Amino acid sequence: MDFSRHNCQAVSKIGKNILTIFAGRQKNLEILCKYLKDALDNKIIDEVHLWNNTRNYHDDVYIKSISNLKRSSSSGTGNYILINPIIINNSFELNIKASNDIHIKINNSIVEYEIVLGGWGGTKSVIRENSNEICSVEYIADSLNTNTFKIDVNNSILSIYKNSHLLFDVSIINDFEIKNIYFKTGYNSVGDIDFVPTQNDKFYLMDVCEKSWKNYYNYYNDNKFADDIILKCDDDIVFIDLNKMPKYIDFIKTNDYDLVFANTINNGVCAYFQQNKFNLIPKELMDLEYPDNGLCGSLWESGEKAEKLHIFFIENYSKFINYDYNGEIIPIDTRFSINFFGFKGKNWHKIYDCSSIDDEYDLTVDYVKNRNFKNILYSDFYVSHLSFYKQIETNINLTDLIDKYTNLYKSIIFQ
Repeated sequence: MDFSRHNCQAVSKIGKNILTIFAGRQKNLEILCKYLKDALDNKIIDEVHLWNNTRNYHDDVYIKSISNLKRSSSSGTGNYILINPIIINNSFELNIKASNDIHIKINNSIVEYEIVLGGWGGTKSVIRENSNEICSVEYIADSLNTNTFKIDVNNSILSIYKNSHLLFDVSIINDFEIKNIYFKTGYNSVGDIDFVPTQNDKFYLMDVCEKSWKNYYNYYNDNKFADDIILKCDDDIVFIDLNKMPKYIDFIKTNDYDLVFANTINNGVCAYFQQNKFNLIPKELMDLEYPDNGLCGSLWESGEKAEKLHIFFIENYSKFINYDYNGEIIPIDTRFSINFFGFKGKNWHKIYDCSSIDDEYDLTVDYVKNRNFKNILYSDFYVSHLSFYKQIETNINLTDLIDKYTNLYKSIIFQ
């Protein structure tokens, strides 16, 4: 894959560039992840966090298949998630920090072993063989620190190590070879887990306790993200200008703004400026007004209009991305659809409590009015947002557009 003609340059940085997604629908993610894999390979971003807000079983299975568990949570007893750490000599390591008990399950085609660490109020650990307890020890759980656990099976002995010290071991069946590994946190527990993966490196699954925005906004309010840039991306972003993305990230890092919005195709406010300020969308194609207070508008409610705009962009995309914006930024003090924005990790304390049902209103209306937010549109970085629900209701042809955007991606990357 040749990026030489795009002149992609990784941003000089101390912290990480983390792209986060409220995930997600498989059909949309399949094209988005092509861009994100390229961005990772070219060191434009460092991690992708897929926040599990899926609405059906099929999509849930899909995002788990393309990522590695990083944030584990449960609203009750929790559900095991398959993980894929590297197994060497029938052993593997996991770095874990959890609010209470952690559960690790290993199996082959015949038998499974479940290891419970720090259960019963952080006082006890057990090993079960096919649901039958075969070992029990006293154990003082540590919920404050990240610890390295090693699970080792050799000479028919299953051994559990914590930070290189043997916790306990037990005899198991002969010739047991680890085939599958599963992990979960215990009752109402949240945990961070890290390991060297065998696949999907840098794509991380962020499991949630409930389908809300609260988990997301709370998570990044942590000093460990202070040097990072956090990008929030809808799961139906189907085009990213990777050539301009490093400069966009660098702008966020080196300037004192709050939300820095990408110039987004199929965003009502952006479309107004694309037509009326930069003369990129002809009036004979459609007329694009500034939505009333930034909300809804004729583009938002029309599948036909959105489809025409997408096709025009696909056929003329170089006109948009090569336009001389002269570094122009546009203050945004109205409602704005939060399809793609960037924000400094060190400022996350300003939005950590954004947990209402309408986070878009909080971030672009309430916080502008009551917290003096300075939100801006960064003109010289384009992404394309596939659809709003009202456009779906008015018969936008998503299948055809996804095919067209897939072909656009191939033409940019491989020609």
